[in-house]
Amino acid sequence: MSPELIPEGVEEGALLRANARQEATLGAKRNPQSIARRIKAAATAAGLKDQPAEDGKPRVSKARQYIDALAQDKAKLTPPDGTKPISAFWTYGIEHPKAPKNDRGVPFLSQRFLSEAWADQQNEANPGTAQTLETTRGGRELDDMFLWEDEVIEALGGEKAGFPDGYAKATWAKISETYAGLAEGRVFVFGQTADTRSILHQQELGELSKNPNVGLDNIHFVYEAPRSWPEVTRTEAGTNTVRAVAQFDNKDLPHYIDPQGFAADTPEARKAKIDSLLEGVAPAPGPAQAQPQAQAQAPAVKAAEQQAAPKGPAAPLWQMGFQQPQTVTRPKRSGPTPVAGSPGAPPLAPRPLATGMDGPA
Repeated sequence: MSPELIPEGVEEGALLRANARQEATLGAKRNPQSIARRIKAAATAAGLKDQPAEDGKPRVSKARQYIDALAQDKAKLTPPDGTKPISAFWTYGIEHPKAPKNDRGVPFLSQRFLSEAWADQQNEANPGTAQTLETTRGGRELDDMFLWEDEVIEALGGEKAGFPDGYAKATWAKISETYAGLAEGRVFVFGQTADTRSILHQQELGELSKNPNVGLDNIHFVYEAPRSWPEVTRTEAGTNTVRAVAQFDNKDLPHYIDPQGFAADTPEARKAKIDSLLEGVAPAPGPAQAQPQAQAQAPAVKAAEQQAAPKGPAAPLWQMGFQQPQTVTRPKRSGPTPVAGSPGAPPLAPRPLATGMDGPA
């Protein structure tokens, strides 16, 4: 039985959140000074003061100091007493005709809003059982600063006040790393793979793998592996365990698996590749898994694993719904571009649609 598309209730909730966020962002762009004043007021209340430039070091505003501290404030990322929610993580997004358009004119639904809508459903049925970074106190506060918007950065003083280019992503990377370090037990990843440009790949998965309260075997991807991959790649390299460590988009960076080339290898070479990727990566805490590494958890959630899993939401397994051909987001290629479906040409997997928090838009 094939996994379902994204459930209707989650879709509707995600669209509501996406459109509300779009309206809030437009408001922040129209009146960035109000955002800047709010951040500066919070910094003043925290007893911070602007640090003047000295000894060749640039000036660092109290607003910058406050935001830097917020990104590492564990208290604001820790669940309320008496709750132990499953932490959800997300990366990129999908095309959806009813979603707001991104800066490339593509109607784009971020996985952020899908993960939040899923968490809403879980918490409605069982309060305190699911969360995302943006639903924590610290995540909400940082999100409401709209640091991805150039107008807000300028209102805060720009580079002269300690806000250089790339500050927003660096700050979200830091708070994401802090959030991952506080996770416990199973975690869910809303995405198919971790693109090397993403915060998920660069910070979160590594932190989750070494987190003694999570470990590699507790990382679950919400979506099955891409159907454009050969079946042997989906079966052996599309497991939760391998996708939490490997990357599939940049042959020049470590931990790369070529989905087509992997399928062409011998079984022995494929096993050696996976073993080398998983070597030294900490497993989940608790009893050892009965299966060897090379036969790690399959993409589908097995009934036996569901029965043995801790109480709480079961890992959903969805297909990537609503996706349309993404020609506007493909990277430029050198030489002739192969045509999917032509003789001898493998199918072309689309690059994931990016959002500001996860890399270039």
